[in-house]
Amino acid sequence: MIRRMLRWNEATGWLLSLSCSILLFACSTSPVPLEAPAGVSPEPFRFRRILVMPFQDMSRIYGENVTVQCRICGNIFTTGSVEAGAEKVLTERMISMLTNRFTFELVPQEQAEGVQSEILSSEKPELSEPALLARTGSGVDADAVFSGKIYRYIAREGTRFSVNSAASVAFEVDLIRVSDGKTVWSGKFDETQRSLFENLFQFSDFWKRRGKWVTAEDLAVEGLEKIFETFPAK
Repeated sequence: MIRRMLRWNEATGWLLSLSCSILLFACSTSPVPLEAPAGVSPEPFRFRRILVMPFQDMSRIYGENVTVQCRICGNIFTTGSVEAGAEKVLTERMISMLTNRFTFELVPQEQAEGVQSEILSSEKPELSEPALLARTGSGVDADAVFSGKIYRYIAREGTRFSVNSAASVAFEVDLIRVSDGKTVWSGKFDETQRSLFENLFQFSDFWKRRGKWVTAEDLAVEGLEKIFETFPAK
């Protein structure tokens, strides 16, 4: 009887651990259609023009190893070092991917620089971030604005086959509707690559990477692909 109880407790503990691991894995990469009711697929966005703002380095603002909550979507991240040039890499990669996947027109940030500067110099009191982005988008005749933030972008230390420290990347992308300043979609990615033995639940990623240790850029591109897989637009 005691042995049966011990076996049952062990099985229960294993199942609980499994459930928690799956939940954590699911939360690390999550596209969120913010306006769709639970269990209902959102209608595709029908935006004609979308302004793409460059990614921002949040560790430069808040410092490293700090828990930060996004002011737009409420997601929580732990900041870390951000490799030089990471903002440009992620912005260019996202623009390239969006151009290949969707039919809406992308408006480069360069067209909005003068508009945003004028808004910032004339607005008192200070606008909220979503309101500022919406006003900026309106100034370049955009229907929505993509805003990206990098919280961590740590390079791999080592080679494809052996590392002292694995790549680690955390970022989010928010879509703000210009007409009302509302955040209508949010996607987040937060991963530090681990060996298969450390995390059996990432077997599909392990297989896709062919068992190799990837660079921070490779990991970031994977993250972009994942969060936009279910992006509700054509």
